[in-house]
Amino acid sequence: MNDFAKGVILKSIATGKFIFHWGYIPLIVYIGYKNSNPKPQLIRMISPMA
Repeated sequence: MNDFAKGVILKSIATGKFIFHWGYIPLIVYIGYKNSNPKPQLIRMISPMA
């Protein structure tokens, strides 16, 4: 495998890790919000002081 292909693979893995790291919790919150009944107000769900 040449250096260019290795670089592309490593960059893809790093990008995937970044997306997973910063997107996992918002995804879980979104799924919980969509499946809850009755739906809470979004500001009350996000802000602990509301």
